[in-house]
Amino acid sequence: MSAVTTQYVEAAGGIIYRKRNTTNSSNAGEDTKTGSNAINPNHANKPISAIKPSDDDFELCLVYRPKYDDWSWPKGKNEPKESHRHTAVREVGEETGYSVTLGPHIAKIEYPLEREGKKSSKSNTSNSNQNRNSQPEVIKRIHYWMMRLIDKPTAAKRLPAFGPIKPAKPTEIGNVLWLTPSQARKKLTHDSDREVLDAFLEKLHAGQGEYSTLLLVRHGKAESRKTWQGSEATRPITPLGAAASYALGRELACYAPNKIISSPWKRCLETVAAFARDSSLSIEQVAELTEDCHEKKPKSTLSVLIKEIQNLEQNEQNASTVNNATVMCLHRPVIGTFFDYLREITKPRAHKRILSQKSPYMPTGSAIVLHIISTPKGARIIDIEKVLPSVY
Repeated sequence: MSAVTTQYVEAAGGIIYRKRNTTNSSNAGEDTKTGSNAINPNHANKPISAIKPSDDDFELCLVYRPKYDDWSWPKGKNEPKESHRHTAVREVGEETGYSVTLGPHIAKIEYPLEREGKKSSKSNTSNSNQNRNSQPEVIKRIHYWMMRLIDKPTAAKRLPAFGPIKPAKPTEIGNVLWLTPSQARKKLTHDSDREVLDAFLEKLHAGQGEYSTLLLVRHGKAESRKTWQGSEATRPITPLGAAASYALGRELACYAPNKIISSPWKRCLETVAAFARDSSLSIEQVAELTEDCHEKKPKSTLSVLIKEIQNLEQNEQNASTVNNATVMCLHRPVIGTFFDYLREITKPRAHKRILSQKSPYMPTGSAIVLHIISTPKGARIIDIEKVLPSVY
């Protein structure tokens, strides 16, 4: 008897959170889609400067789905060749009308697709279906991220790099509410969404609501050293490298970075050039990030990373930017030195294994996302994710 296969429907979403506006606290829970809530998103979307242990200090965004008559976190299915992170930002934007950026990953849940919208649906129940008819079991798998709001100018600036976000139809989303966590727990229809809430609150209570984001990029596939006739500084990326670099821009845009730093060598500049252009950002060229400088003065190269982490910490603490994220494009040897340092400031549960100790450390044209918080002992990395572009 042949084994029954399992098919997956991939989806992604998130929990948007913001510090409560005390002048509008009495309006928590009112309809923001129809405009009856007095909170102006453009005034409430700055990085959270102080998340206290009390859940009443902040509020979360829920959506109502008329088709299923339920309240849930905004989410949606992946489009063909779309990454989960890109789906999450796009779907949340479409369903809520808010522009968001990704933070640390919260959780992954699964349930049989046939239970979509049913009140009894729970996560991790994929094995409950006995497949009596030996038909393939279809499981919906959803990834959730922490999310913060960005203002309209920042959202418009990143749109060419990210791609279109089309508002959901009224038949898909009938209402959008901002609620405190305790209110959200009562409003949510499904147990699986309450499980996601619990995972989110665990991060918030651990002080992970105030984070900065650093995206390390390894330059795209470059022409061979053996065949290239020019200098190392002018060796370019290949057509395949260019395609991967362009695709990577869609993933970087999920974090709406406001700063790009790069080695001035051509293969690094070409890797982030399209994203910089589409995001209307300049590229800060740092000579210390070249392979030559790294070979001669590795401490000088490392100081660039340490200084940028300190800048991110300071900006987050001062709430001096709408979004606090930096892209750094690097060479393979430099990445190895950086990883040695980053492993020392990574929390044990932050997937330290992603920071490989062996060359080549990262695939060409890929990125690693580091979410960083300030602690009394200095910067600490709380979450790490690999980002691989989808070239098709």
